[in-house]
Amino acid sequence: MPKSKPKPASRPKLAPRTKRRPKIVHDTEREFAAVCSSLGALAPGSSLVIGCSAGGDSMALLALCARVRERFDWRLTVAHLDHAQRSESRSEAEFVSARCRELGVVCITGRLRPIRAGNTRSEDRMREARHKFFAGALEKSGAVSLLLAHQADDRAETFLMRLFSGSGPTGLASIRQVESLRGKDGQDGLIVIRPLLSIRRATLREYLTARGLDWREDPSNADTRRKRAWVRGEILPQVNDRMEHDIVPHIVRAGELIESESRALDQAARTILDLLVSDANAPATERLDLRNPIWKYAGDDLRRVIVRRWIWRLSRRAHPPGFRTVDEAVKFAARAARGSRLRTIGRMILIKQGGFLVAYPPGEEPE
Repeated sequence: MPKSKPKPASRPKLAPRTKRRPKIVHDTEREFAAVCSSLGALAPGSSLVIGCSAGGDSMALLALCARVRERFDWRLTVAHLDHAQRSESRSEAEFVSARCRELGVVCITGRLRPIRAGNTRSEDRMREARHKFFAGALEKSGAVSLLLAHQADDRAETFLMRLFSGSGPTGLASIRQVESLRGKDGQDGLIVIRPLLSIRRATLREYLTARGLDWREDPSNADTRRKRAWVRGEILPQVNDRMEHDIVPHIVRAGELIESESRALDQAARTILDLLVSDANAPATERLDLRNPIWKYAGDDLRRVIVRRWIWRLSRRAHPPGFRTVDEAVKFAARAARGSRLRTIGRMILIKQGGFLVAYPPGEEPE
């Protein structure tokens, strides 16, 4: 009988292949994690509040934070404020809340009082309302920092908007990655961290799409009657076409360089102020020594930097004084007669007394 052929040895069973993540997901999460690792303000074990609309940027920020929270041992809370400006806003609040439930993240929601039909709130008023709401969310959650979803395109748009309005170096430094936002009383308020500033708007939406995650677009973002939408939808595309390349990275780089030099100049101004300023007798607060050689031999440009920092600090306002206010004070210090008075920002009074410029709070100046 012919011999039967031996049965071939059975192949060992292989473990099922794990589905590889799309490259956009891998690259975006790796970049985000690297940025977070580099920021001391995002230390492991931190309690953080994520300011979250239903838009693509903030939903991507939420998704990315949820991905790395175990790695960094973060305690996350989401804060969503309904501005009550559009009929869709309630459903957007519900959308954010539902996503937070899926992720096991606490969601704090708020809603502004609806306004009459045909009326709108100014962007400044809505920004103030958001800051107040976020401050409450930080207090309620015990968090120390607020994460916002500004990205690279926002940075370029803000740079152009401030350039068109005549901003100086502080304004052109554009959106900072980490900053303390002053409240109306001038006190340092929210610690804001923006970990997406190196990532493009389109990349964040590609990331969400690759992960099968949804978001809601605010239709007003495409309304070119609004300045930011006009810059985004008309100005940047026209400049890109004319230059024949994407100019956003170049604008962002310019803003970063200006921010670096502005920060160095500000540090120098603080050091000089320590040498020029001393406490004054009540009810005055401080006095600037105009006899000091540092002041005497400084040019007008440096004097404006010094005075700007000084009266901003004394006024305790959220934003620094503009060029005209500062220039007026510098010229007053150089030319005014002894005993002359200048009312400046915040109704603060500057009085020329001997070789000093003395600052008095509102209503406290001598008769």
